[in-house]
Amino acid sequence: MYTLAVTSLFREHGGRDEKSCGSIVCVRIRLDRNTMWKLVLPVLAAVLAVGWGVLVGAPSDVDANDAGVQDALNFAVVKHNRGTNDMYLSQVAEVVKVQRQLVSGNKYTITVKMAKTPCRKESANEVCAIYQDQELARPYECRFVVWSRPWLGDITMLDEKC
Repeated sequence: MYTLAVTSLFREHGGRDEKSCGSIVCVRIRLDRNTMWKLVLPVLAAVLAVGWGVLVGAPSDVDANDAGVQDALNFAVVKHNRGTNDMYLSQVAEVVKVQRQLVSGNKYTITVKMAKTPCRKESANEVCAIYQDQELARPYECRFVVWSRPWLGDITMLDEKC
């Protein structure tokens, strides 16, 4: 059994019982070992998370050149091109922002600027440069949310907004 004094006044009154504190309220709470740990661990976890400045499992910014980000981005671009009615492929012109969240794998939220290429969809294996002329490139912004679980060999597009 652990005893937790809610106020420090209890000690100031010589440790007498609650009735002897007079008009000042003194409280003793008795906690067993399991209850004490149930109170201490969440508080300790919160203090550590705040101390690091990052909440565990919260989205955080990631370098666009990270291997996992590149895999997720390539997957998203292929899915995007398959889902459009355009005869020509689109490619990433610029990576605007990338965030990763740990959720039974990696959930990537990738914001990119896309642009058209001169390559037709049938030539998907070719490396295609984006049109330099803005009128032909017709740039647009997309946000892809991709969930990757590399240990299962699984990758899924959760959301796509262009």
